[in-house]
Amino acid sequence: MSRAKVIAMPRKRILIVDDEDSVRNVIASLLERSYYETTAVASAEAAMSRLQQDPDYDLVLSDIVMPGTDGLKLLDQISADYPAIPVVLFSGINDTQVTASAFRRGAIDYLLKPFDHAELENVAARAIEHGRLRKQNAIYLENLKSIVSSRTGRLRSTMQDLERSYDITLEAMGDALDLRDEETEGHSRRVTAYTIALARAMDVGPDELRTIARGAFLHDMRRTETEEELFHVCDRHLLAEPTREFSPEPYAGVIARPNCETPDAAADGCSLETITA
Repeated sequence: MSRAKVIAMPRKRILIVDDEDSVRNVIASLLERSYYETTAVASAEAAMSRLQQDPDYDLVLSDIVMPGTDGLKLLDQISADYPAIPVVLFSGINDTQVTASAFRRGAIDYLLKPFDHAELENVAARAIEHGRLRKQNAIYLENLKSIVSSRTGRLRSTMQDLERSYDITLEAMGDALDLRDEETEGHSRRVTAYTIALARAMDVGPDELRTIARGAFLHDMRRTETEEELFHVCDRHLLAEPTREFSPEPYAGVIARPNCETPDAAADGCSLETITA
């Protein structure tokens, strides 16, 4: 019979900080029974030095009352420099203000000495799981930012391509209009150039300037449709009464004012406000 291979799971690493040797040794011994890998140091300064050399810890357990830098200040330093590492504080002082201050500064939990093995193990397990979820969320957010940035770039590129296609279409329409009437060839481009110059003199922004330029280029497109309507009217009259002499005089307003809103309005006469060029 072949023996089943046992895959060893990596042990969670815990940094213990306490100025009393006996407390450090007891906590380390209790945690090692629960299959944790422990490192014990005697001061907050030693803890920060250890984290600078090796920040890959899953949990920091620290006493609050210690000579020099106390546990609360150590918590502040770890929260600022190593925010992914959860911190659990413990103390022999039953003070609600100290406990509240610890939680406000970011402690995951608070233990009151003396505590037993089961209580220590439960707090350590919860804190390590909290740290794991925090790291997972940080990775997820980074991936999400990367995806959003990539898709935003592609969307921006697509919008730029659409705008270029739109401008090409407008230019093609302008060229088609010029081909219909050689006398006004280049008229739309000249009007656009004058409009851009006026808009720049008025300090119009680049986005609005682009819209205004397109509107100026399109200002004479109505003329093509108006002329088509006039030709259809002429055809109908000639076909209906082929022997009658047709006079374009009733439709002269359409030709004279090709930028009016409708042929009827053109025939009645347009005000300057209705003429866009």
